[in-house]
Amino acid sequence: MEVRLLLSLCAESHPDSDSEERNNAIRRASVVLLVSHFESYLKMLAEEFVDALDSGALQSRSIPVGIRELHTLPRMAEILECNQPQQRGVLLKKIPSMAQLWNDSAKPPCGTLSASILSREVTNADSQTIDNLFALMGDPRAVCDGDIDVPSAEEDSPTPVNIRFGLKDVVKCRNDIAHGDISRKPTEDDVERYARFLSTLANRMQRKSEALISSIVPPDEGK
Repeated sequence: MEVRLLLSLCAESHPDSDSEERNNAIRRASVVLLVSHFESYLKMLAEEFVDALDSGALQSRSIPVGIRELHTLPRMAEILECNQPQQRGVLLKKIPSMAQLWNDSAKPPCGTLSASILSREVTNADSQTIDNLFALMGDPRAVCDGDIDVPSAEEDSPTPVNIRFGLKDVVKCRNDIAHGDISRKPTEDDVERYARFLSTLANRMQRKSEALISSIVPPDEGK
């Protein structure tokens, strides 16, 4: 893991001012990298979800309303706001493909859904963004409610961590660093704790995404 490779560069023995500055820079970079990787992972889950639905075999009624709206409302707004007759005509020709998404018995062909449209909704790693992503994917619950059991560094019993609090903690640390707050100095224990939390949460989000896909796509159609 890149973060652990970075941490291995920290010079903890014979500390001096130069090594401490270097170690602090490494740990700050590690936090930014962790959150960036987690955001990328969420984007990947979003894209895999849409790709699983974009088989051409699903009836529109099976596709979550949030996904259909993402593929429809911006295009309708683009048509309404277009002042160029020729361009508006081009956009209007796309209405039939959009309309299929709202015909319950229609089976929109492969390519109707775009994975990047959903992944662009991942603009942050905070709990609100994650809740919104899974709501668009059809999960009626706030997926960031509650606690998760995060493994401890000493391989003792896992520690329950409130998901919203854990995300707020690591995202704020990342934002402080990204915005140039030189007073934010995460320790190695902080970075390790953030890594274990985000890894555990990523696994949880993957299970939820896979469960949603299984509830929508019949096994024979997912092959």
